[in-house]
Amino acid sequence: MNHRAVGWLLGCVSLLLAAFLLVPVIIGYIFDEPHAALDFLYAAGVSAVVGASLILLNRGRTLTSEGKPDYFRREGLAAVGLSWLIVSVLGSLPYLFTGTMTSAVDAFFETASGFTTTGSTVLTDEGIEGMSHAIGFWRSFTHWLGGFGIVMVFVVLFPTGGRSLFRSEIPGISREAGHQRVRDTALGLMRIYVGMSLAEFCVLWYLDMTPFDAAIHTFGTIATGGFSTHADSIAYFMSWKIELVIGIFMFAAGINFAFYDLAFRTGARRGWSALWKSLEFRVYAGIIFGSVLLVATILWIWGGGGGVEGAEVPDYRHFPQALRDAFFQVVCLQTSTGYGTADFDQWPQFCRVLLMGLCVIGACAGSTGGGVKVVRLVIVASAALRGVQAFVRPRAIHEVKVDGHVLEEGVVGAVTGYFILWILVFSGGVLALSGYGIELEDAGTAVLATLNNIGPGLGRVGPSVNFADFPDGVKILLSVFMILGRLEFYAVVALFVPGFWRR
Repeated sequence: MNHRAVGWLLGCVSLLLAAFLLVPVIIGYIFDEPHAALDFLYAAGVSAVVGASLILLNRGRTLTSEGKPDYFRREGLAAVGLSWLIVSVLGSLPYLFTGTMTSAVDAFFETASGFTTTGSTVLTDEGIEGMSHAIGFWRSFTHWLGGFGIVMVFVVLFPTGGRSLFRSEIPGISREAGHQRVRDTALGLMRIYVGMSLAEFCVLWYLDMTPFDAAIHTFGTIATGGFSTHADSIAYFMSWKIELVIGIFMFAAGINFAFYDLAFRTGARRGWSALWKSLEFRVYAGIIFGSVLLVATILWIWGGGGGVEGAEVPDYRHFPQALRDAFFQVVCLQTSTGYGTADFDQWPQFCRVLLMGLCVIGACAGSTGGGVKVVRLVIVASAALRGVQAFVRPRAIHEVKVDGHVLEEGVVGAVTGYFILWILVFSGGVLALSGYGIELEDAGTAVLATLNNIGPGLGRVGPSVNFADFPDGVKILLSVFMILGRLEFYAVVALFVPGFWRR
């Protein structure tokens, strides 16, 4: 392990973060908030000093005697895992400098939630509505940076140093891939991400959102994050058109971006053909549309507020209203976005449990969405079925296939191992929160909401409340779960393996 190379890479990431911290400075001056702009300038300065110090302390230690880069997969994994920690620490400074938060733990929680696109918050309704434009922009901008992967931007700007990080951040890049190929792939994904963001921004602006609101909610949608500058979230706009547009873009953000890249390179027809042939996409779309119809039907039968004045839930006796809320919340929670148009914690118990189940499933692999991912559950289900078949016919050859391709045993084992690891971490997290005296439903959905980067849960962490009243120890633990979920365990767990750091 080349520890100095890891330090140099972290220094470059810190410098990149300092550059991003300058964007809210401009926002502050645009909206006549000079004090907030100055605070962001101080935060950028601190991040720049940290980054420059790491680079200077580790300069000249990143190349071999032949002048080639002296960092490989282990260094990349270490830098990726630690990058999310360092950006969450440095990115929390604006909350403290501006006085938006007085607790360093709260600021770290909010920043980790932003960068990991979780969307959980410790801010009250008054705190959200009272934010300055600069802070509100930074809070949602962290979504956009985290959803794309700040490491991806690093790859484009520093292709030599970013190669190892890119292989760790984006699966499927071979060790022998050339620098130009890695950079081209990163640039292709960046174009798609930025293009989708611009498209949604323009549509929301056309639908009478202010440019600021359109930008904020585009950041949260494409990155599947969920932060809003309004306490009522998307319900604030009271527009079915805005809900439909955001719902469509959430659904699109939950699809594997590799299909968009294929369509961009080879044409829409071939990209659509490949998408429709994908078992993961068909299962993903089927689960969403089936769940929307099921939840809408249950809400319609239930009736909701039933037209009673002052009722906490809408009148669902009219099927279009039930369908509208069901569509938005199902897509929102399966893609781990975390926006809200209705308090689903007031819905019938079946709907509440079903929505939490969708949170576990999550979106497609290679998307900005969270969760276990559809393809992993498909593989685990296929492996379980193979076990039954092997029990019935032990001498026959049974294979696990996805999209007609036979999966190697190593792949099946890795996916199964990930699923077991998820269960162990989830169970341990619930047990730890229970030790703080937190009720089982609150503890379970709090861990689920953070570990799967969802945002809201049920009960004490439902869509109409927040995480503010949890003890600091719980907030730190849940922040770690956010990073674990964002990096899908292995890049973080590897840091705690003693042999990982040996030379």
